[in-house]
Amino acid sequence: MTLFGATEARSSSSQSFTLTNSTNSVQSSQQSSGRPPVGGIPAQIHPMAMPGIFDIEKRRAKTNNMSHSTDLDVLEFIRRHLLRGKKEYHYSADQIEQIAHLAMESFEDQQTLLELNGPIFVCGDIHGQYADLLRIFHACGPPHKKRYLFLGDYVDRGRNSLEVICLLFACKVQYPEHIFMLRGNHEITHINRLLSRRFGNDRAEELWLKFNDAFAFMPLAATIGGKILCMHGGISPHLQSLNDIRDLKRPIPIIIEPGLIQDLLWADPNLLPSNEGFVHNYFRNCSVLFSEEALKKTMASLKISLIIRAHQVAQYGYDMFCGQRMVTIFSAARYHPELNNWSAVASISADLEIFFVLTRPDEAQNEHL
Repeated sequence: MTLFGATEARSSSSQSFTLTNSTNSVQSSQQSSGRPPVGGIPAQIHPMAMPGIFDIEKRRAKTNNMSHSTDLDVLEFIRRHLLRGKKEYHYSADQIEQIAHLAMESFEDQQTLLELNGPIFVCGDIHGQYADLLRIFHACGPPHKKRYLFLGDYVDRGRNSLEVICLLFACKVQYPEHIFMLRGNHEITHINRLLSRRFGNDRAEELWLKFNDAFAFMPLAATIGGKILCMHGGISPHLQSLNDIRDLKRPIPIIIEPGLIQDLLWADPNLLPSNEGFVHNYFRNCSVLFSEEALKKTMASLKISLIIRAHQVAQYGYDMFCGQRMVTIFSAARYHPELNNWSAVASISADLEIFFVLTRPDEAQNEHL
């Protein structure tokens, strides 16, 4: 992993460069402004306030008993999404239920810690910006030909959360060795509410529970080539070995207790000087902020060379932390009006060389209005 470079998604030219100067300027502006990460503070809702959230097996049995005449043609489902483009897709409730159920079974077949190799594209937050997802497939290659690792936060905030999660779930089911999906902090029951507008109250809660059943089985982290560790949030004081992740049992329907699972989804790097390795993440009111020293010690303990995470908006699509030991990647362009940010996808070769495919905010301007 000696090379970092970047190319614009719609440009015929590319340029290889080191990232030190540009990323340092971004980190400095964040540090001086004291602006918290873009993202909501989680409501600490007790599990008993969400009746039915633990009834995964009951819902699985119900779906398994559905008539075979309603079986979903997943390949046709994908084809219609890609042909329709960024327009809102019209789903039936049965389609939603089946695709969520099939995705849940696919996630259940995988380990909590995925162990992957390059070449592979790594994508950060999408947050319902369906045009960005389609642009990724257009710029980097279709899902049946290229391999992708998505780091979570597929839903919420953007207006097309349902299209994003349904297309990715369908691709995961149809191409299980090409599409890999980790859980983000928005794939949590008390954070996402993506169905009420589209289906009303009659079916919304039932379908919402089906999606969250699938989220409960999602892997939490991945390694690439044994040297790169990927997750949505960050490291944890409870992470001493990769076996700590491997040993986490799923399904995980609720994540409100402090610990390794919460940190993998919620933790952030501490951009302010600190003598403490881990401190309470006051920006998010949960999880931790970790220092450069804590990152170095954790990486040495895990015997890894790089961490790729998502979870925070990066002005130019990516940020570096602790030299080039950690990369934050964000794949939703023009996500926040104040930032007018680029989006990025990391392209990792079989030799673990890394390039970034970038989209300028002006290219996404008309697609998110």
